[in-house]
Amino acid sequence: MPTESTFYAPLQYQPQWMWLGVVLIVLVAGWYGWLFRPHRALTSAGRMSDQPDLETLRSRCLEAIEATAADADAGRVPVRDAHQRLSFLVREFAGAATALPVTSMTLDELRHEGFDGLAEGIAEIYPSEFSALPVQPVSHSADIARKVVQAWN
Repeated sequence: MPTESTFYAPLQYQPQWMWLGVVLIVLVAGWYGWLFRPHRALTSAGRMSDQPDLETLRSRCLEAIEATAADADAGRVPVRDAHQRLSFLVREFAGAATALPVTSMTLDELRHEGFDGLAEGIAEIYPSEFSALPVQPVSHSADIARKVVQAWN
């Protein structure tokens, strides 16, 4: 047994552990910064500043409705898919015109937001969109979709 006591200093951490901790803190701070980032501000008119005008949206939607009806008539698109596409086109148009998430709203939510004409039009397309066999021809659903888009203010 040695009479002299030897002192062993504690081991030091390696520097990469400190840098790993710093990187993790920066990542967590960045994640929180991204999570709570401010959303794009609306203009004074209540619409997003980079949106096209209503007439451009309307003409694009009407062209897409015509193309969908023509594809269904030619047999390039199944009838049920055409009805679903028409319903989506109308919702997409309304969403682009209002900057609201119209594509994910129920009919009751649409009515609550004051989109009664849109809700009624989509409700008329629903039977053919969700039934196993089409209730009405695609041309009828296309007419409904055209009326909803043309009546939009």
